[in-house]
Amino acid sequence: MPRIAILGCGLIGETHAECLAQLGNPPVLFADTFLHRAQKLADKYSAHATDDPFSALTRLDIDAVYICTYHDTHAPFAIEAAVNRKHIFLEKPMALIEKDCRNIASAVAKSGVRCVTGFKLHYYSLARKAKELIGTPIALTARVIDKRWPDDSWANDPIKGGGNVLSQGCHAVEMLNYLAGAKPVRIFAEGGNLHHSGLDIVDTMAATIAYDNGAVASLFIGDVGLTEHNGKFSFQAMNGNETVHLYRRLTRMSYFDGENDNRFDGEEDGFLNENREFLTAIQENKRPETSEMDGLRTQMILLRGIEAMKTGQPQSLIDLP
Repeated sequence: MPRIAILGCGLIGETHAECLAQLGNPPVLFADTFLHRAQKLADKYSAHATDDPFSALTRLDIDAVYICTYHDTHAPFAIEAAVNRKHIFLEKPMALIEKDCRNIASAVAKSGVRCVTGFKLHYYSLARKAKELIGTPIALTARVIDKRWPDDSWANDPIKGGGNVLSQGCHAVEMLNYLAGAKPVRIFAEGGNLHHSGLDIVDTMAATIAYDNGAVASLFIGDVGLTEHNGKFSFQAMNGNETVHLYRRLTRMSYFDGENDNRFDGEEDGFLNENREFLTAIQENKRPETSEMDGLRTQMILLRGIEAMKTGQPQSLIDLP
């Protein structure tokens, strides 16, 4: 079993530790600049703790790392991990700027390590069921809508978190790409900073994405007010006759088969399944379903969407991996 270190011992780091323990592969090292947070998890899992996350990246007794830190630290940690041939689980978003995303992808490719980008929605059982039922859709919608994030939240810090669109939008884009099963070729968007005046962030995006098979997608992201019925995440895919609708954090799904409406219940099993995928990728030396290239692609689509907002012109995506 790979010997794993978790960098960043907040809620996400703790969640991944619990998943790894359930899968029989608990972490052996926890790292956080606040030592008490690392020590708390180390005590729980009979592991070691350090307040120097970079030290975990050079240790010979560590095979893989989870990067669960602020978004602006993803690139230096991931690149150093790749240089030292540590397999990488990289929480979303990959990074906030194009240069960092490309540098991470390049470092991983050169090192030959396995890298999972943490798109948990991709691994929900009902998301898999939806893709199986709908086949190849011709139209899709995606909404990631949250309650208003506080101005002083770290996720709204322009450097650390980047705001709602860059922080959470990757979930929506990756799911659209997954359900579409095609290559995105063009994006147009409107939006910007609509209700966080004084912060240099993008909090709202309404966009259209075109795919190379002719499919089109409507995308809406923002911390503009949680919708109680649908919940934070809502996705629809339609193939001309049938429709699937995932909602309530992908724990509910309706499927209209052209004649009857069918309902399915699920659970939030994405975290556990993406951790299983990471362990399998390492043990079987295979490319995971959401690799570093998916992390690069999704964030580039969002960045091109923001460019479309600024210029008022559609942006090409044909050069993306």
